[in-house]
Amino acid sequence: MQRLFALFFWIAAAGLPSLGQTYLVAPFANRTKVPSFDWLGESLAETIRETLAEEGFPAIARDDREEAAKKLALTGVSQVSLASLAKLCATVGAERLVYGRMEFLPESGAAAGTPGKGTLRVTARVLDIKDVVQIGEFFESGPVQELATLETDLAWKMQRWARPDRHVDLEEFRRRHPPVKNTARESYVRGLLAHAADQRHRLLTQATRLDPSFAQPAFVLGREHFLKGNFRDAVGWLERVPNRNLNFTEARFLLALCRYQLSDFQAARQIFEQIGPQLPSPELWNNLGAAQARLNDPQALDSFKKALEADSTDSDYQFNMGYSLWKRGDFDSAANYFRAVLDHSRDDQDAIQLLGRCLKKSGPRAGDWRSEGLERLKESYEEPAR
Repeated sequence: MQRLFALFFWIAAAGLPSLGQTYLVAPFANRTKVPSFDWLGESLAETIRETLAEEGFPAIARDDREEAAKKLALTGVSQVSLASLAKLCATVGAERLVYGRMEFLPESGAAAGTPGKGTLRVTARVLDIKDVVQIGEFFESGPVQELATLETDLAWKMQRWARPDRHVDLEEFRRRHPPVKNTARESYVRGLLAHAADQRHRLLTQATRLDPSFAQPAFVLGREHFLKGNFRDAVGWLERVPNRNLNFTEARFLLALCRYQLSDFQAARQIFEQIGPQLPSPELWNNLGAAQARLNDPQALDSFKKALEADSTDSDYQFNMGYSLWKRGDFDSAANYFRAVLDHSRDDQDAIQLLGRCLKKSGPRAGDWRSEGLERLKESYEEPAR
């Protein structure tokens, strides 16, 4: 069936959107009367969100959107009112809301609601939350079997509207964002929507088998294994995330943490050093310092200093500074940092022990397991500003 393309732009008097605006993309409402199409609404939302982020627009992550929805007791985000979506935007700090709906036109002679036989029509809208005014509307339609191309083309229209000064033609955009196999995309989205952990894992794993070039399920699996402490399993998945992927920097950050936890400190240091330019954050500098310290690299102290200079009140950074200075024999300076740690937490046993050692001028002793490998890591990841 020949693809149909239609596009309607309407820009409000407020003017064009700016790169500083943050977008929340809600799942598209299913108006197809085909229950098995419910996953398409989430797929559209994720494709648009990922594309906006890849093109440099701040976009709220799906996990953050879902967490905020739970706090607001919103279930079935694709079905809630526009007022509720606006409230969700306010909760996550987004100024722009992307939402829409799907409709299904069955082929002539096909039974209404027959999946896969007909044309899927998608309408996407952009709402300015502050002024409560619609600033953009987009249409795209085509065979359900060409969902991946439909999603990519819709995302192209939206980013072209958002940044008219960028001249990326459709074919070039398609090359930059190659479509994912429909079956893999469906397994991935259904995995995200699954409530049972075993079903979620099965669907995400299935997505990677159906399209090995599809990196998103590998990233999700790697992050979830990391959070469960399954560091070896996490490594296998995180290493599959390519450098062109939106989540590459976070994947490498988590991979370095896994390597550290597996006592491969050299690999951890190398990865932290590689992503340093893309992630100039105190968390990165702190973790790099920890890896350097475990390798007896004297640069560890400088890395800890950078982290503490960026956030002078963080007790983990204070502890690592004190610990590094204590190992160097600078007992008086180290003691001051341990006192600062104890101002935050009086029950910090490691800080209590090491402060006592500082006061006694007692440095490291070989084989003393109580004072070895006490460097503290930061596992939180903050998306770098674009």
